[in-house]
Amino acid sequence: MNTKISTADGNCEEMRERRGYFRICDDIALTYQVVDEETYLEERNKESNARTNSFNIKAKFTAMERSLRPVMARLKERSEDLAFYLEAVNDKLDMLAEVLFRSDGEAGNLPTQKVNLSAGGISFEVQEPLERGKLLKLRLLLPPTSVGIETFARVVYCREERTPESEPFPYRVGVEFMHMRDEDSDLISRHVLCKEAVLRRKSALDE
Repeated sequence: MNTKISTADGNCEEMRERRGYFRICDDIALTYQVVDEETYLEERNKESNARTNSFNIKAKFTAMERSLRPVMARLKERSEDLAFYLEAVNDKLDMLAEVLFRSDGEAGNLPTQKVNLSAGGISFEVQEPLERGKLLKLRLLLPPTSVGIETFARVVYCREERTPESEPFPYRVGVEFMHMRDEDSDLISRHVLCKEAVLRRKSALDE
């Protein structure tokens, strides 16, 4: 039995796929951990990477804030006092999220490196080669707000790029994201598009 996808759903899916092709070079703080299939399935089934913790709380607050912006705009039209109060509460939550994020000992020590990033995956340099198909658990920090995203990824390729500049990371690995929350994918997409817009403006000014 064939199931037809509605036009709205089809357009939404097509938009997501198109955003996955937009790529930028950027300086991102990240770390990775190789995991086996059993660990990946266990954590995925528990939706562990969807749980809120000190590292990803800023990403979740940011996603929630963006989804509520239309509501805030309508509330402001009805009552500026109510909108002001809710914005103040939101500022307090942002401060709390920042404190919790800074309490994560690893967050401030993630190594920063040049990567190639899209909503669908990321490539970066590593010290040791990684086999194609290997599963990784990634931690990414998106500048400049240090929004933390945790997700899984699968190695698509790993090639040696041994140059004087590449030492001590002579291998470049490319991975595709797996089991990423839609909200986190949207955050990466927005980051990529904003970064691309900044680069275009800078290029236009330099001409």
